[in-house]
Amino acid sequence: MIHHFPLFTAAHTLSRHDFRNFLFPFSKVIKEKIFTAAEVYFLENAEQLEGLLIDDVSGISILKETFVAAAQTRVPAGHGHCLFFPFFTHDQHHDQQIVIALVTGLDPLFVKKAGPDWLQETRDALQREFLILKQAGVDLQTGLLNGAHLSTLFDTCPEGEHIGLVLVEIYPRVRTAMEDMQHVRRSAAILKSFTGEHVPLYHIGQSVFAYPCRNCNEDSAAKFGPLLVSFLKREQFKRVHAGYSQGKIGNGHHPDHGQDETATSGRQILDEAWLALQTACKRGPFSFCTYRSLQNSQRHSLYASDKDIQARIRPHWQQLEQFALIQLHPAKSLENLYNKITLKIPDSKKIKGKDNDIFLLLPTSDLQKVLSLTKDVIQSITGQGNIKESIAAGIALFPFHDFKKTETILNCRKALLHGELQGQDMITLFEALSLNVSGDIFYGEGDIPRAIREYRRGLLIAPRDVNLLNSLGVGYAMMNRHREAVVCFLKALAIKQDHFISWYNLGLERKLQNDIAGAVESFEHALQCHMDDEQDTTSTRKELPLQLGKLYSQTGKYQDAIDILLPWYNTESSNPGSGRALRYLGESFHGLGRDREAMSWLQRAIRFDEFDAEALSLLGEIYLYNNEGDQIALKLCEKSVELNQTQPLFYLRLAGAQIQCGHLEAARENLRPCLKNKKTRGVAEFQMGLIYWKQGQKTRARHWFTKTLDHEPAETRWHTLAGSYLNQK
Repeated sequence: MIHHFPLFTAAHTLSRHDFRNFLFPFSKVIKEKIFTAAEVYFLENAEQLEGLLIDDVSGISILKETFVAAAQTRVPAGHGHCLFFPFFTHDQHHDQQIVIALVTGLDPLFVKKAGPDWLQETRDALQREFLILKQAGVDLQTGLLNGAHLSTLFDTCPEGEHIGLVLVEIYPRVRTAMEDMQHVRRSAAILKSFTGEHVPLYHIGQSVFAYPCRNCNEDSAAKFGPLLVSFLKREQFKRVHAGYSQGKIGNGHHPDHGQDETATSGRQILDEAWLALQTACKRGPFSFCTYRSLQNSQRHSLYASDKDIQARIRPHWQQLEQFALIQLHPAKSLENLYNKITLKIPDSKKIKGKDNDIFLLLPTSDLQKVLSLTKDVIQSITGQGNIKESIAAGIALFPFHDFKKTETILNCRKALLHGELQGQDMITLFEALSLNVSGDIFYGEGDIPRAIREYRRGLLIAPRDVNLLNSLGVGYAMMNRHREAVVCFLKALAIKQDHFISWYNLGLERKLQNDIAGAVESFEHALQCHMDDEQDTTSTRKELPLQLGKLYSQTGKYQDAIDILLPWYNTESSNPGSGRALRYLGESFHGLGRDREAMSWLQRAIRFDEFDAEALSLLGEIYLYNNEGDQIALKLCEKSVELNQTQPLFYLRLAGAQIQCGHLEAARENLRPCLKNKKTRGVAEFQMGLIYWKQGQKTRARHWFTKTLDHEPAETRWHTLAGSYLNQK
């Protein structure tokens, strides 16, 4: 059995990304070593010099030559007012590389007199201090940046810089500390695959991760959060929550210094993101929340109170059995808008709303009359003088299905939001699609329960609306109400058989319910659906081949897996998540007996995710049986069991490597859990027989070989090998 404590050792090398993630502390160390340094830059190629040294344009060619010489010889060099310190880096996806620290603003005489010994000693001392800083800023459990580094990032951010912070909680369902460590490591690998190296990822403890983003905006976060949560759900995590906040770094307590009153501290941004995360946790198993949505909830058009406007309108509609309510919403404030409106229908009323909006109450539910009057009113306003501002209108009728009079005002606002998707000055009637839009708004803010209520009410109006059925199914899926989700997708497909997104979502649900055959069938149907005008399916269409290819590999359809995954990987190889296909390509090539190609793909898979226990274990087995190095195979198999101590197959492969390397007693101990598992029992019995055979205990060995013949099919390698040993005298 493996007894190593499963933590990383302290970092002993630098990567090129460290010079980005630790930019400020590394620069500070250099400036402390070289007191007269003005600026420090970390560069990977000479072309990056252009634009940095504006005052020395005439000497840029000499500086480039000095840069190249330092990179090639790996020896520090200097010219003019600059010093070049080359640092060795090691990356998962690259061989050893050089990053040059360019130190500027120095006295040219000092640079000229700086001896090679001093430069070398300074560079070596800097490299040691960089490593110490990195070790202090890296989480040993995951290899990600840690909370201490996040705090340093906020403290060292330049004043005025805009920072966004996404906190992600991936809730573990585990029983032991070991399972928790495995969960955290898998979470880290999947999260890294979502953004790649472009956005730094932190593990700040207790399965909570952080993405700090520089110069990002709220709209980007509003899209990022739901996409991330949905992505993690597809990766079969059980509970995922995310919270976001953003702000401009600065000190808002000293207005005399001319600072922005909206500036905030990094700690406050962290606190706000934490509050948003806690709100998301209360909304269901998969949800996202932005701090802005909490802060501005009273001004949000779907949350704003109707009490004031209701109090003004109620006396007028109280006696009406039917009416139309129109909310006029100008793009900008218009003077005397209320006075410019003339109503031609008797007993009509106009009522002032908030923010320059005007409500029109018409004592009729004749849609044509209402539309005609609305157009006339808007035309009469925009046609006066030189007014060119657009005015939108949201219309709600009463009676309308099961809606109460008091809901009519909110229905007008939902119609306006619906109209915003079509243009600024649209006249929009409240209908089923309006509820799809409002549901999507709640969904985008992570309020899944309210989104579901909107979709369900929309279906009361239009029971056969495919988009509403699909949206409701997605909402149920995010709440882990999987049976109801499947029913929604099946209803949508019964109405529209080639509805791509419903087939895809049905496949995801069947996969989560372990209906692999049903999931494959659903994904295959989705793959055959023609391109249509559906919104927001581009990323899903890109994801589909990966989902289907993974299932092909898992079900032994290896050639089908390669046929779909290989083109997908070649197309997506530049994207961060493309590495998710690597292990499945390796498994598929191995399944076809093409071990040389399998080794290449599995090696890439390990570079992509060093925690991939499945890839490590299979690669170890392939190395072992292809004579690629018994000791290397043993190390790979040991690492796989260290990372995942619950898989009998990994112990079986480890035992095979240990037998080959002569560690017979250790192998026998590792085979014990394999003998209790039906899938690994037959091979484990052969391995037990092989141990006793090597120890000269032929009778006991034959006993185990006989068991192998009983449990392994005749066409397998192990059945044949067991038979050959039994035939030996």
